[in-house]
Amino acid sequence: MADFKVTELADDLDFDSLAYWDVVIIGAGPAGLAASLTTAHRGLTTLVIEAKDKPGGQPQFLYADKKIVDIPGFPDGISGEELSERTYRQAVDALVQFRFNDELVTIDDTDQEEKGDVLKRVVTKNGNYLCRKVLIACGLLHYPRALPVVDSLESKKVFYKVPKIGDYDGQPVVVVGGGDSALDAAVMAQERHGMVNLVVREETPIAKADSVERLEQAGGIVHCSSEVSRAWFHEGLIALELTNGTQLQAEYIIVQIGFLSAKETFQRLDLRLNDDGSIAVDPYFETSRRGIFAVGDVHGDIKLITVAWAEGIQAAIYAFKEITSPYWLNEKRLRDQKIAMIGDKISQAARTKFSK
Repeated sequence: MADFKVTELADDLDFDSLAYWDVVIIGAGPAGLAASLTTAHRGLTTLVIEAKDKPGGQPQFLYADKKIVDIPGFPDGISGEELSERTYRQAVDALVQFRFNDELVTIDDTDQEEKGDVLKRVVTKNGNYLCRKVLIACGLLHYPRALPVVDSLESKKVFYKVPKIGDYDGQPVVVVGGGDSALDAAVMAQERHGMVNLVVREETPIAKADSVERLEQAGGIVHCSSEVSRAWFHEGLIALELTNGTQLQAEYIIVQIGFLSAKETFQRLDLRLNDDGSIAVDPYFETSRRGIFAVGDVHGDIKLITVAWAEGIQAAIYAFKEITSPYWLNEKRLRDQKIAMIGDKISQAARTKFSK
């Protein structure tokens, strides 16, 4: 029987003198933060590498000011920024260590072994970190997809996330995109007294129908089957021409047309990928490379904050059990396979019996 006893981290632990980390987590979004506080609470030295200058992932950087209403425990909703800050504070209180403005380059196997684990070397732009387990939680979609026609203006009034503007005071706002993020941005701007035009490439927005209805009821205008073909400055505003000939003016432009994939990064790590470029994992969130786990948007179909939390916590516990009792996962896999085989035999016997 494996001993999964938890030994808490000491408050005076000198992290700078560690020979290696128990767990290194790539990404400080919802999945990474949830995983980090889980491993640290179980006494594992935990380091989180984050490419941006602060934690939170998409809730922090894409909809910091948006009220999120589908998080259990917050009946009145909570902003992406506040949710990120609260989760980060929990992780810090659990003695999780962070390195911001640093990006993953690769993950190497080493010839060093500690307590049954072959150590891995996480190589980043700013350093190298030895560890027993790696958990990838950096998200599948790294960078907003650019709209060159408006980028060429080099205007500070063009945004790829919802700007923190409390009241648009009747100013014209153009939102480009037809998905949920675009509709959320458009509705928010309209409800904050903006005059919103939504430009959608598709024949109809692919976002939730009630979001489209909400925008139109608030006075927003939707332009479908259209793209921005030209942009220029005119009398202090940004002028836009659409492919259908419509001309618009905007004080602010919010672009929400998707993201570029992190597939190249994952290929460089020599991980088995799914057809859509996401990381393939087993039922325990372990990848094709032993000791490397992946959670959240990097592999999942359901891209919700609560799902990312759950996966981060599960993978963290599996990593903890593997560290506490090496080969625990392999033993569990064998047990699961035996149970599945027994189930198949019972089902086959039942089918044979009733077919007679």
